[in-house]
Amino acid sequence: MSVRRSSLAALSLAALSFAGCAGETAAPDPVEMRAAIRKPLSTLEWNRVARSMIEKHKPNQQAAQRGMAYLTLAQYVAASEAVLVPPTPFTTQGAIAGASQVVLSYLYPADSALFRAEVELRAVALEPGRDDAFHAGVVLGREIGAKAVALAKADRFTSPWTGTVPTGPGIWFSSATPPAPPALPMLGQVEPFFMTSGNQFRPGPPPAFQSPAFEAALAEVRDIAATRTAEQDSIAKFWAMGTGSLIAGFWNTQAAELIEREKLDELAAARALALMNTASMDALIACADAKFAYWLLRPTQADPTIALAIGLPNFPSYPSNHSCFSGSAAYVLASLFPEDAQRLAGMAYAAGVSRIFGGIHYRFDADAGLEIAEQVSGLAMQADRANALASLLQ
Repeated sequence: MSVRRSSLAALSLAALSFAGCAGETAAPDPVEMRAAIRKPLSTLEWNRVARSMIEKHKPNQQAAQRGMAYLTLAQYVAASEAVLVPPTPFTTQGAIAGASQVVLSYLYPADSALFRAEVELRAVALEPGRDDAFHAGVVLGREIGAKAVALAKADRFTSPWTGTVPTGPGIWFSSATPPAPPALPMLGQVEPFFMTSGNQFRPGPPPAFQSPAFEAALAEVRDIAATRTAEQDSIAKFWAMGTGSLIAGFWNTQAAELIEREKLDELAAARALALMNTASMDALIACADAKFAYWLLRPTQADPTIALAIGLPNFPSYPSNHSCFSGSAAYVLASLFPEDAQRLAGMAYAAGVSRIFGGIHYRFDADAGLEIAEQVSGLAMQADRANALASLLQ
């Protein structure tokens, strides 16, 4: 059985055992608590470092999100276990720093010295007498970070593709010049965090090529492209998010703003980010599974007269990655911050519609993506209620 698929019964027992251990530890010193609270959350500080690495190294959207998933999962587990070391805010800060250093060094090895220096800077900034707890946390965090890296190395994200692109009416083909193999055809077979497999939430097939439903969806894209307003063009370009810290950075920034507004503590902040990022990665895996199961051609491949407002990705159309990705992030955050649920759902919808405005997706692509997002985010929240998140690194 995969380390990511322990039974809920075992998870519940582990959670009860952990709670019992936590109850036996000494209470944090109030003076240390006040000193730590005055500082920014370590989770968010390291999240900003990770977003800067995305900007610097420019991975693709899926690789960027994969990195954020492993990073925030390691941070959450480190924060969860830091209470046993003993529990001080500085132990927790050290654990998050150590975990972040190891995972980020795996993701961006050219900057490993920078990450080590970041840890040492945080230690030096502490008042005398508090660095021992911080360094004890760093040791723990590095051990947890190593577990996250081991999980990442075994997830098959870098597996080579040995297949071929099918041919026939309605089948996707590369529009790149010169034609190139599809991007990330193996992503649907990557080991997920919460799903049993990439095809767990595979949607039904899209409308048949040249069927009335297909032609109606194609006509909508064609009509929008022919009459695209400045507002539609702006929405398409805003949500493209092909530069900076990409879609992963956008949603992690949204989460950070909610965390800061609600004044969450380290553990709650790390939990929110880990849930959002791991669920979003699962949604991307599910989306890729469907894309390469159905191989549907893009609207501009069905009708070359459609003018694009944004770049055309080099993989099949159905479902929309952005709807899967942004939908799952929005729905997890909506569960954690219910007063923002309507606004977040609106953002997920806008992300999907933006791809129709841009000319690269049919409406049924966006609808199917949001359906996947809803199922994946629901599964992630169910796992969270069963205390299963931390078990992913056991």
